[in-house]
Amino acid sequence: MSYTVVWFKRDLRLHDHAALMSAAAHGPLLCLYVVEPSLWVQPDAARQHHEFILESLHALARALKALGGRLHVRSGEVPAVLAQLHALAPFARLVSHEETGNAVTFERDQAVARWCRAHGVGWQEFVQFGVVRRLKSRNHWQSHWATHTQAPQLPSPAPGTLQFQPSPWAAQPVPSAQDLGLDAFDPPQRQRGGRSVGLAVLDDFLNDRCRHYRGGISSPLSAPSACSRLSPYLSFGCVSLREVVQATDAKLLQIKEHFAYAARGLEAFLSRLHWHCHFIQKLESEPELEWRNVHRGYDGLREPGWLNFRMRAMLVSVAAYPLWLHWQPVGQWLARQFLDYEPGIHWSQMQTLGFD
Repeated sequence: MSYTVVWFKRDLRLHDHAALMSAAAHGPLLCLYVVEPSLWVQPDAARQHHEFILESLHALARALKALGGRLHVRSGEVPAVLAQLHALAPFARLVSHEETGNAVTFERDQAVARWCRAHGVGWQEFVQFGVVRRLKSRNHWQSHWATHTQAPQLPSPAPGTLQFQPSPWAAQPVPSAQDLGLDAFDPPQRQRGGRSVGLAVLDDFLNDRCRHYRGGISSPLSAPSACSRLSPYLSFGCVSLREVVQATDAKLLQIKEHFAYAARGLEAFLSRLHWHCHFIQKLESEPELEWRNVHRGYDGLREPGWLNFRMRAMLVSVAAYPLWLHWQPVGQWLARQFLDYEPGIHWSQMQTLGFD
């Protein structure tokens, strides 16, 4: 009996996971994550990204184990890993979420598509954010975003609902940051990965810290606690955009009449979630925003791996104007410093802030 490969990328969760639910509806499945050396040698890759992903993978593996399954983590380039798996246990279908990354991930996806066509494997991609592939005009993009974020969430799989394909290969050690040639520095105060941690951050924001969102997110003193701090969990898919939007909507409805200031903070936060997808859509529609290479500099964000938006803008402006540094290598260096690096947002903002 054939089976479906669920290729996890930046969607490290089981809840509200369209690719996983589609695979489950078709019979046996195998859950795969690939550590890709070609991505980790890029100048926008950093050890903190790798460590956050490892923490999230451990959480995902535990969740799958509780359902009687296993997360298969392999190292190599994706077409080669798929070829090895197909030789051991042929499969007819591959599913994953769409990803708006950099030029290397785009080329990787093209190589995967070629491999699938050559081997008769159907590859289906599912929407991850409110981002539309091959969108000719953004005039009606808002309606697409609303449709995606207001659609019902897909439930987490219940025990006994997933049929797992027997493992065709022995477990493989996951490459360390050193194995991948990454910088030894891991920000000591960075946020930790995993779905349960992301949900705790969301709960803390909606029930407490949202009171300080308006007026608090601009100052570098108050921003670490006033901001939602959900960005890395959205970037690596520990939580879905849809569940964050809907949880915020529900909390807003609950407090609107009695806690006006907190409600205004949540309304402002919802607008930022809208911006999140808008910036990614810009890179999806205008891929010429991408580039490469790197620089080292400022120490101010090394401890937490995070800055609020205004401080990010200030850093770019100082680098581009008083210091006369080219905005592209500055952007590469900053990508390595930000734990929540999301190419679609980062490069759209760099292009806007880096020159007139």
